[in-house]
Amino acid sequence: MMILQETMMTYIHEEPQVCREIIHNADNQLTVFKQLMQAKQPKTWLVLATGSSANAMQSAKYYMEKNAGVSIEIQEPFNFVHYEKVKPSIDFVLAVSQSGHSYSTIEALKKVHAGGKVPTAVMTSNLDSPITAYANTVIDIGCGVEKVGFVTKGFTATVLTSMLMAIYAGAAFGTLSTEKVSLEIKKLSSLIEYIPTIIDQTESFYTQHATELTAIPRFAIIGYGPTVGTAKEGETKFTETVRVPTQGFELEAFMHGPYLEVNKSYGLIFIKTKSLLADRAEMLKQYLNRYTPHCFSISTDLNNVDEKTLNLELDVDEWMSSLILAIPLQILAYRIASGRGIDLSIRIFDDFDKVLKSKV
Repeated sequence: MMILQETMMTYIHEEPQVCREIIHNADNQLTVFKQLMQAKQPKTWLVLATGSSANAMQSAKYYMEKNAGVSIEIQEPFNFVHYEKVKPSIDFVLAVSQSGHSYSTIEALKKVHAGGKVPTAVMTSNLDSPITAYANTVIDIGCGVEKVGFVTKGFTATVLTSMLMAIYAGAAFGTLSTEKVSLEIKKLSSLIEYIPTIIDQTESFYTQHATELTAIPRFAIIGYGPTVGTAKEGETKFTETVRVPTQGFELEAFMHGPYLEVNKSYGLIFIKTKSLLADRAEMLKQYLNRYTPHCFSISTDLNNVDEKTLNLELDVDEWMSSLILAIPLQILAYRIASGRGIDLSIRIFDDFDKVLKSKV
């Protein structure tokens, strides 16, 4: 019997079931976290994460702050180790590493413990990994270990787990009522069920625009609010797989300089949600249409839809939208890479982690 090789798409198709299991198991998996929130009542959180973990936390940040009533600062662990310190206002530190082998994140946790008695937790999908030895509380992201080196379901699982943590923290703090907790979990559950449709819609969109997308030599992905983290994850996925220059930008930041490099070969992907900023994003897209024909959108906003808009036809709360909006970018990254003839099963820079000691 032939065993099919796992790819990014293997894990993308697993995302709905993984997310269902995360929600189903949340009450048990987050028991110790809930107890910590109840006992310590921390309201100023420091999150230590890099790469896709940082992008996921940036994607979940505003939802978490809104529902838990907390303030969240996200820092790169390597920079934290060498230049930062735990501010006096910080009363909880959360480290995120899907693999659990990130050298810089482990070193950052060591620094936190050496500096005081701030309670710590680590989110990881590998409960046997080294990072679990350096935190008071371990939280299972719930996605298992991805054998393909380009994180997909782990990103979505991290966003979902973070949102559930915010709901339970909000309940512990009295920010959310029992009814509101149930409502938020119900909304997340409903959103998850739309993922298979999003996959199908994205596959059709890629097929329609494959020739154009595979020929673009440079991309920018533009978001606002919760989708800035989504845009940054798009940057990560495209640079890892398509291997062309790609940057993820906040909408207004892109309008203060980076737009000047747009030319007729430049590819733009706007992420549009049901927001007051949707019209501003559309204005920018229409303006730049004059300078490049490669202006695309991924949208939950039902207005201003054109041929190059992947319209998900989904009425979703802006704060929650980042749970599903990275999925089209994951698929496009894989399909464009394949369309360009890139074999992602062949590892490149195979000795990178060993030489640079980025993993333990």
